[in-house]
Amino acid sequence: MQTLIGESSHATALTKISDVVLDVTREAGVGVNLTLHPLPILNVSEHVTRARAQMGTDNVSVYGVLLGTQSGRNVEIHNAFEMRVDPAAPGAPAGGLQVNHNFLKSRQSQFKQVFPTLDFLGWYSVGPVPTLQDVQIHQQLLGYNEAPIFLQLSPTNTRVAEAAASGELPLSTYESTVEIVHGETKMFFVPTGYRIDTGEAERVAVDFASRPAESGNDAAASSSLLGNLKSSYNAIRMLADRIKALNGYVQSVHNAAPSDGSTLAEIDTANATTIDHETLRQIAALCASIAPSSEGQSLNAELLTEYHDVFLTNQLTCLTSGLNSLNELVDKFDFVSQPGKREAGLPPRSFRLR
Repeated sequence: MQTLIGESSHATALTKISDVVLDVTREAGVGVNLTLHPLPILNVSEHVTRARAQMGTDNVSVYGVLLGTQSGRNVEIHNAFEMRVDPAAPGAPAGGLQVNHNFLKSRQSQFKQVFPTLDFLGWYSVGPVPTLQDVQIHQQLLGYNEAPIFLQLSPTNTRVAEAAASGELPLSTYESTVEIVHGETKMFFVPTGYRIDTGEAERVAVDFASRPAESGNDAAASSSLLGNLKSSYNAIRMLADRIKALNGYVQSVHNAAPSDGSTLAEIDTANATTIDHETLRQIAALCASIAPSSEGQSLNAELLTEYHDVFLTNQLTCLTSGLNSLNELVDKFDFVSQPGKREAGLPPRSFRLR
């Protein structure tokens, strides 16, 4: 069940999956226009993968900072770096976490020297849904930005499968808002939309990162072979899809044709199948351009003849090579077996009989 908070005239419902996320949608022109670039997404993914490899478990918690530019309500996230979060000091709420501000300020200063135009705009974490712990961390970061963006990555198999099926990424973005609950102010997260934007350099980098890693002397050859095979596969798959579509269209037209000799115009009126005469003519011309089956036997005979010629050439080459080796063996045997020629020719010591 949903829980209502606030006054009755401005009641807002919590989502069914989290007690800190409001079930509202930002109206156009109210929320931020958030744009994500590939680099911060790759940084977050790399951070999670590295933490999993180091700890040997998939249940990890990672935190980091989002850097970017902001112009009014237009926010662009260009980069990200890790953030250290320590256990809370004694006396703090159970399960609380404390942001290491010294480490954060040091890293922010270093990034500011390299990227002077990028500012602190938010932070990221991992998990299925925001929790009260995320709200506590969010409140600790208000000193760096009065309205930071919260990006949460959900690297679970279920979430990744759902995102892949819908053509999205397994991440969610949130803004923060304050509501009155029983006379007290509390902070909640509000879902916000985002879009992906890439520059030319980013597209090149992402394309390079998406290729499989190669090592050794055969890396270049393997990469070239993989590229050629991939191109051939895509071409064959596209051809198969086109043939399947044409076959389905012709089959639907054939099934729609009545057995009483009605014309195509009458078929079009009586059935849902759309008859496109130009398309049918093009299909007929394409089929006519293909070699008929009657020429299949001559084509097979030609291929067989060519195969036999190539096979015979290879056999003759092997035979010639064998005869040459036999010739060399006979010459060496004659040389070794005749003492007079052996002494006169002074062969190498390895050829002399002991």
